[in-house]
Amino acid sequence: MVYPSFPLTAEVLSYRAPEPPLKPFKPPKDRAFFADPQKTSLLSAAKAVKDLTPFVGTELEGIQLSQLTDAQKDELALLVAERGVVTLRQQDLTLEQQYALSDYWGITVIQTKSILAMSLFLVEMKSYGGDYHGDHSFEVNPPSYTILRFVRHPPTGGDTLFTSQANLYDSLSPTLKKALSGLTAVHSSEQAYALSVAQGGKPLRGPIRTEHPLIRTHPVTRKQLLNYNPQFVIHIPALTGVESKHVTELLREHLHTADDFTVRWKWEPNSIAIWDNRSVVHRAIPGGYDPRSREATRTAVFGEVPFYEGPSQNEPQVDEKEKQEEIFDGYFGRYDEGKDGEITEGLAPKSSTAAEVEPIVVN
Repeated sequence: MVYPSFPLTAEVLSYRAPEPPLKPFKPPKDRAFFADPQKTSLLSAAKAVKDLTPFVGTELEGIQLSQLTDAQKDELALLVAERGVVTLRQQDLTLEQQYALSDYWGITVIQTKSILAMSLFLVEMKSYGGDYHGDHSFEVNPPSYTILRFVRHPPTGGDTLFTSQANLYDSLSPTLKKALSGLTAVHSSEQAYALSVAQGGKPLRGPIRTEHPLIRTHPVTRKQLLNYNPQFVIHIPALTGVESKHVTELLREHLHTADDFTVRWKWEPNSIAIWDNRSVVHRAIPGGYDPRSREATRTAVFGEVPFYEGPSQNEPQVDEKEKQEEIFDGYFGRYDEGKDGEITEGLAPKSSTAAEVEPIVVN
């Protein structure tokens, strides 16, 4: 697919990436499975544990990532999986220790070296982050956990938004959940690849397209997640072009208007955010600062191949017809016909008289 905003220059067309595409693999068992569900070791060591919103984001105070025990690392992975993103300030973590923490959680290097494991210095990148995305969602094994550590950051500007994919799924109607549950979406690296080469970069691998379920199951929490992001998802192959366009636009609007499922994290030097790319999508807020004043390092862990295992684990399954009948009956009462076809029960619920039922006002 050609992206009009990124012209296919001679450099882009002639560049040949040195490494072949990655093949799917089964990663080690997620370290969150080894954690104490109560996370006692981790949370008891913190001076404060602050949920940043009701649905997503937790800040830990008084803990140094450089000093975590293995048990605390496992519990931190579980907390990140459950809350989507965990943030910390005033950290003394070195780059080597950041690599070590990522390595503890899983595989960070495939073949000679991985774009997921390389330190990423965010300097002079005016539009870094673009629209909402999950890191490298186009990979056959997209990342699970990402660690981003800022070395330098301006006093204002450059905040990051994180939005819960579980709550995005939960807030869809039952009808739309059912319609999306069997679909896949194509995630593409072509735009990022062309931009990188056009700006003088040398990507290790060529552009790829990968199909992933539009609704995926989190392996740890077992929640269903909306597996969509406008940065890398280009179309839904089971739909016509027009249908795909409208459905992805609907999902993009659903994502961009989900303020109640979003947390805004304000960076400062030596602050760290650890997020689960399965549980949240994120975007950097552009503008208002000098991009040359930002410097950060990022590491990430390869996750499982995305999968969908059936009806939602997030909420009990209710037959939609029965649900609507219950709502109708609870407000209006039931229409029961007698032997001669007479209505034996009126519009009011059994426990009320008709006068007690508030009228429906149509504006």
